[in-house]
Amino acid sequence: MRTINDGQPFATTRTGALDFSAAELRHLIRTGELRRLFRGVVVAGSEPDTRDLRIAALRLVLPEAAVISDHSAAWVYGVDTLPPGRFRDLRPMCVVRHGTSRPHPARAVSRQTTLPDPDVVDINGAAITSPLRTTADLLRLNFRPHALAAADAMVRAEVVVKEHLLEYVAQFRRVPYLKQAHELAPHIDGARASHGESWMGCRILDAGLPTPSIDHPIEHRGRRYRLDSAFVEQRVAAEYDGREFHGDEFDVEHDEDRRTRLSSQLGWVFAIATYPRIFGEDDSFERELGEHLGLQVRPRTW
Repeated sequence: MRTINDGQPFATTRTGALDFSAAELRHLIRTGELRRLFRGVVVAGSEPDTRDLRIAALRLVLPEAAVISDHSAAWVYGVDTLPPGRFRDLRPMCVVRHGTSRPHPARAVSRQTTLPDPDVVDINGAAITSPLRTTADLLRLNFRPHALAAADAMVRAEVVVKEHLLEYVAQFRRVPYLKQAHELAPHIDGARASHGESWMGCRILDAGLPTPSIDHPIEHRGRRYRLDSAFVEQRVAAEYDGREFHGDEFDVEHDEDRRTRLSSQLGWVFAIATYPRIFGEDDSFERELGEHLGLQVRPRTW
């Protein structure tokens, strides 16, 4: 695979300077010789995906006064916090201090905010919101289940420590939508293994159900099991079956065998979450879970 632009990321508007046309650019992306990093910026497909490369790519489209933030800051820290589908239309996200000009909206998603100096860190000459500020912003500015999933991911990746985040959110001031951050922060759990488990956790929380044990271990007859969310005293479990790890025939058979064994031998009952059961108007997931627990659930608000 040939080296393009000395392996450095470049804006797609520079194709003329690199001696290939827009049609050739599309061909190179389609064949994998170029890799799209986000809208308008690509890099040679053979280049390793490093923090330095991600920062260099972002600096191509953001002005000097901009501070890399939100999902883009999480990306620099090596964490995928994007909700489903957003990667297809990803534009870099940044904040600027009040009174500072913003980048063109076609190039980046930007907002103005209050930004104390400790909330900004320098990485390789680029200004980025600190891990704590990044996580707090993701908590307060995103749709509730996506917000919890993003914060869980940041804790799971050990970019932030939950206890430090709780302290930070408690003293966070002069920004909007803090109520959601205050509500969700105590329920962050890095033991959730996926965004789907976090969405399910948010649904359980907002249904008014007790806090389950996350990634609960069970040992029985020489076998080891783990349950996504377990109400241990009642022997009730909630598990999220996403398409990535539970979609093919082998996965389905494995899940059924494991749950049948736990049900018949240990008396566990299960409520299974899927994307359609978590999002939308059908509240059958939490009603089923509430029935297993003998509890009423709150009506859906999202």
